[in-house]
Amino acid sequence: MTRPITLEEIDERLRSLDETLIAGPEDSRALGRIMELRIPAARTQSEPARANRRWVVRLGAVATTIVVVMLANLAAAYFAPTYSRALADAPGVGGPSSKILATFGLSAGQVTAINDSATSSGHTLRLAAGYADGLRTVLFVSVDGKGLDGNPKGYGMNPGDYGLGDFSLTDQFGHTYVPSGVGSPNWIPFTPLAWPASTVGARLTLHVISIDALWLRGAGEIHGDWTLRATLVAEPARTLALPAPVRLPQATYTFTSIRSSATTLIVRWTIDGPILDEEEKLRPAGNSTTTQAGMQLEHGYFWPQVFDVFGRTVQLADWGITFTKPATGEITVFIPGPGRYRIRLGDALTADELQRWIVVP
Repeated sequence: MTRPITLEEIDERLRSLDETLIAGPEDSRALGRIMELRIPAARTQSEPARANRRWVVRLGAVATTIVVVMLANLAAAYFAPTYSRALADAPGVGGPSSKILATFGLSAGQVTAINDSATSSGHTLRLAAGYADGLRTVLFVSVDGKGLDGNPKGYGMNPGDYGLGDFSLTDQFGHTYVPSGVGSPNWIPFTPLAWPASTVGARLTLHVISIDALWLRGAGEIHGDWTLRATLVAEPARTLALPAPVRLPQATYTFTSIRSSATTLIVRWTIDGPILDEEEKLRPAGNSTTTQAGMQLEHGYFWPQVFDVFGRTVQLADWGITFTKPATGEITVFIPGPGRYRIRLGDALTADELQRWIVVP
């Protein structure tokens, strides 16, 4: 006799699946046998009674099938939000303004309306919207109805402008996400969704235990207990083919990784050659002051930019160079969509043969 399979066992089964997420017979059995009803057969009844009992068994089997299907659907809908995504993009009220969305290279049509709120310590937090793809996860939160409209640069200057203090973000599989990238206390970029949530969708829980009075510059922390939930389905990210290295007498630039989503492009590379010794001389260890010659060198050989097919500079999200030997560079830009993009790794590399084109599908 087989026993019912619990939701915890289904969770464990989902965790153990290969990343291809192809369900085998055992996986199908785990979802299909969430609950099994058993009707004991009596042995002391008369023949008419046994006939009646057979009808009961048949009806019971139908009921069992319905219950199993319903529970399987509930389990699938919980652990795999893509299974029930129909309402995920329903419009909400008071979402982030177009100016705030633009800081992340997003538009209103690309974010998911959430509109979940919680009140504690006299303050109401509302998780208004979110976005996820294979390279980032972004949440937009208002405090007492503020923080998602008006001038993004001016928020935090006036009394009543609160931002999130201490918080944590987890998914239905127990994975924790941490802030990553440039954002604010109310619009927060996190690390991308992890598998299996990245494939089946994420049910996220944002747990906030404090908010900050931003206008008081760290002197107005308020503790509370706010729990906000969101369901996000990630758009896929792709790994692109690497262009040929860029070679100069002063330096060699070697691309190590290029990944893209519908809205984001991340390029990583290494830099090696005599240019690193020259940079080290102009910026001695422990000296944080950049000289005029150092700035010229930085712009010439360590200043990456990405352009679209029309020659327009693509919106910069973040970039940096780590001056090891070899040095490593990374740039993140927000792109308007698929197309051809040109990468220039410094102002001294403007010749056509020193720039590289990539195609985002």
